[in-house]
Amino acid sequence: MASLTDRLRGIVGGAVPRLSPELSSPGEPRAPVPAGAAAPRPAGPGEPDIARAAEVLGGDVVAGRAGAIITVDRHYASSDRHGRVAIGEITDTLLGLRDARALLARAWPTSASAVAGSEHADASVGKPAHHAEHHRREPHSRLPAPESRESSDLWFLDLETTGLAGGAGTQAFLVGCACISRDGFSVRQFFLPGYEHERALLAEVGDWAAGRGAIVTFNGKSFDVPLIETRYLFHRVPFPLDGVPHVDMLHPARRLWRARGTLDGSGEASCSLGTLERRLAGVHRVGDVPGFEIPSRYFQFVRDGDARPLEAVLEHNRLDLVSLALVMARALALVERGPGAARDPYECLGLARLYDRVGRLEDAEATYVRAVERLVRVGRDPEATGEALRRLAHCRRRSGRVREAAAAWQQLAELPRGPAALRREAREALAIFHEHRAHDLAAARAEAERLVVEQPSGQHREAARHRLRRIERKMERERSSSTLWLEPDT
Repeated sequence: MASLTDRLRGIVGGAVPRLSPELSSPGEPRAPVPAGAAAPRPAGPGEPDIARAAEVLGGDVVAGRAGAIITVDRHYASSDRHGRVAIGEITDTLLGLRDARALLARAWPTSASAVAGSEHADASVGKPAHHAEHHRREPHSRLPAPESRESSDLWFLDLETTGLAGGAGTQAFLVGCACISRDGFSVRQFFLPGYEHERALLAEVGDWAAGRGAIVTFNGKSFDVPLIETRYLFHRVPFPLDGVPHVDMLHPARRLWRARGTLDGSGEASCSLGTLERRLAGVHRVGDVPGFEIPSRYFQFVRDGDARPLEAVLEHNRLDLVSLALVMARALALVERGPGAARDPYECLGLARLYDRVGRLEDAEATYVRAVERLVRVGRDPEATGEALRRLAHCRRRSGRVREAAAAWQQLAELPRGPAALRREAREALAIFHEHRAHDLAAARAEAERLVVEQPSGQHREAARHRLRRIERKMERERSSSTLWLEPDT
């Protein structure tokens, strides 16, 4: 019967490396071979030589009972730069803005149930206040405060895997971890030199991460953390990150930076890490390996043992970790400093949405107002302007200030080249306000008539006609009532 090693060789089309007994990390004794076990042999022809791979990648071999892995350490000093931003500026922001970090943790909680609830928080816009309040009552995670100002309770995680789609057979062959301090940004990468050493890699990652506090990822709640948890479960090893607070920066990034592109002519609505690092720090990678090419480079290494093509993969992973810290630092700076720190109307609008999400309605309203002012002044993106006015109106209505909300709806209804769907929503809201709140049936009828004219067909036109008929019946009853009161006694 074929062994697991033989089957793995068949899958990858080459030899699976074995642990050589001569391999050990510097200064540490070589792990003894378990009694009764076959002595591992040195790498054979075509198999990766772990020591040589470590030399090529600039790392060290860590050997133990479970296997051998390669660790690569890099440190970015505070004076180093990532694009136009100094590393020290990033780390100082991350270490200092604790209240802003707590706000991000409230907005996107760690627990699965809370995340599911908060992901629909934007859908509560426009619903009665008690519905929005329901979402804000979901439990949330708190990021622990750092024990000192010289170290952080945050660490950053990014994986490079054998497949981009995930799944039970996908492995993380490179686990990039980073932590921050006043001295700069330190990265440790755990590299898997062969499939049979995965248990050793998981053990080393767990030891490194123990007690370091909250995880920061980019799309980690959907990909990185579930994938690596699957690997721990596969080996029947307790998952060391279970219950650890987790901030996934993809979600704040979408709120803050997705709604842009028209203003600067770039047309970039993407929130990929590469796009964000260009926008926020002017980072332009030279010789970077495309993400889709990374798995094939690892498969080739397993076949021929040549680690040189993987140097670019490790550099790609390191840059992703630094950019992840950059994105978080910029988001925290915006939350802390408010709309005055926004570089453009889109950042201002995204910040308002973030305040809105956590129930800071006063801050949200002020930031929506600032975003509308800046968008109107630029005058080149009626869609974003309309969205800002819509959210401003909902925010005011949830605060109980319906007349101010109506003013925002009016501005949206009159917005030149505004989106038809938003204009219809604005006119419907104005018709409701005039009919039920202001008790101005003439104004309500005027809005209903505009709705009928602007809706060529379909259910919206029928709804507008129904509204118009109801308002006209009310007006007729009021006229009849007035006539009865004015008739003289006989």
